[in-house]
Amino acid sequence: MLLVTLRLTISLFVELINGEAIRGMSFQWVSAIILMIILVKIIVTPEILYGYKILTDKVQENRSSNLIFDEIWQLQPMIKISNVQHRVLKEKIDANLQNYFEVIEKTALEDKIFKDSKLTLTDLASRINIPKSHLSYVFKYHCSISFTEFKNSVRIHYAIKLINEGYLKNNTLDSLSREIGFTSYNPFFTSFKEIIGLAPNEYLNNIQIA
Repeated sequence: MLLVTLRLTISLFVELINGEAIRGMSFQWVSAIILMIILVKIIVTPEILYGYKILTDKVQENRSSNLIFDEIWQLQPMIKISNVQHRVLKEKIDANLQNYFEVIEKTALEDKIFKDSKLTLTDLASRINIPKSHLSYVFKYHCSISFTEFKNSVRIHYAIKLINEGYLKNNTLDSLSREIGFTSYNPFFTSFKEIIGLAPNEYLNNIQIA
């Protein structure tokens, strides 16, 4: 575009000064306008260069960086889809995957629904108004952990937040485990150590020292 603009400017300047066009440079304004239209079209619809699927994937990858549990979500299926019904679901779900990830996380972190120790996939589907079959598909093919493991991860996220806010100054670890949705201390202890890499009391000691 810079080259065409330069040629057009020179052509018009010479024509105005000498009263005649430079050979081979006539009607440069026509090609300049055409190229400008093409440039604007590409800017407005970049899928012309990238291809729609590649562009969509790039946009979704950028959006995924805003997710707290970003590392567990995958836009591409993690295992081969051989089930016929799941192939049909794939066509319906693929375009909404990123939105599903965001809605699931937003509900988990802001709605506090995961504090319910009896929470099921059906309960979550009902709360976020997404078909249960779609959620099952997402956790089966696009999540590196199971729904149960995801529940535990969210609950440990709650626990870390409460510990950092000083919850344990007036409460016990057993009380904390029940507050965030575990039925007892033992599963809370096991999940905490698996996810954080430290036992709850070790984590507490570390932040107190810091």
